[in-house]
Amino acid sequence: MRSGLVSLLTDFGPDSRYAAEVRAVLLAPAPGARLQVVEISHAVRRHHVREGAYVLRSVVASFPAGTVHLAVVDPGVGTGRRAVVLRSGGHLLVGPDNGLLLPAARVLGGPEVRQLTHPDLRRPQVSPTFWGRDVFAPAARWLALGFPFEEVGPEISDPVELQEKAPQRRADGLSGEVASCDAFGNLATNIPGAWLDELPQALWVQVGDRTHRARRVRTYGDGDPGDLLVLVGSDGFVEVAVREGDAAARLGAGPGDPVILRV
Repeated sequence: MRSGLVSLLTDFGPDSRYAAEVRAVLLAPAPGARLQVVEISHAVRRHHVREGAYVLRSVVASFPAGTVHLAVVDPGVGTGRRAVVLRSGGHLLVGPDNGLLLPAARVLGGPEVRQLTHPDLRRPQVSPTFWGRDVFAPAARWLALGFPFEEVGPEISDPVELQEKAPQRRADGLSGEVASCDAFGNLATNIPGAWLDELPQALWVQVGDRTHRARRVRTYGDGDPGDLLVLVGSDGFVEVAVREGDAAARLGAGPGDPVILRV
C-alpha cells in the first residue's frame, strides 16, 4: 500500500527554482489521487553525496510505511551512472546509484534494488543536466500513485556503496569520520553512540592535525556557553558540538573528515 506521501531531499539550495520544478512534477494532478510532499531539506552541501545519505538515513524511519523517498544529490547527472529504485521495509527510495540511498534503505530493512529503466516513468524529453525533474520526480510520482515496483526495471545486485572510514574502537579511544554538519555547526559522526560510555567525561577531540579538549555530556545544556562537547545525537550516533556556538567552524571540519576521540 502506498501512503500518497513523497519525501524530498536535494542539494539544490533552499531558494532554488530547481526544487520548485521537482515539486511541480510531483504535484501534477492525477485522477482520484492527491500526493503530499514533505521536504526534508534542500540544504545538503552541493555534491556531498555522503552528507545527503546521512540526512536521509537519519529521518527515513520517521515516515510511515508506503512513503516514497525522492533524493537527488547527483554530481554524476547525465553520465553512465544508473538510476535506481530501492524497496525496503515497505518504503520506496528513488534516486541516483551513487550510494545516496543504501544507508537509509538498510535502516528500514533489507533493500531490494532495481534499475529505473521503464520508459513511462520519465518525461518525454530528458535533460542530461536535470534528471531530478525529468527522471526521478516522474518515477517517484508514479510509484506513489501505485506503479508496481517489480516493473520499474531489472534487478541489480551491485549497487554503488559509499566508501567511508568505518568507526573503530582504539586503545586510546574511538575513531570514525564526520558524516554531516547541521545548521548549528554540530558535527554528526558515524561512531555509534553506545560506544561513548567507554570514554571518560574529559577527553580530546582530534580532527586532522587539530586537537581540542572536550567534555562528554548528556545534552547541550550540560556544558557552559562556548564549551566543546561530545554527546549522543538524536540519531543515536556520536556528535561533536559547541554550546551556543559552531563546532564545524572551531574545528575546521566537515563531512568526510576523520575524527578521533582520545582519552
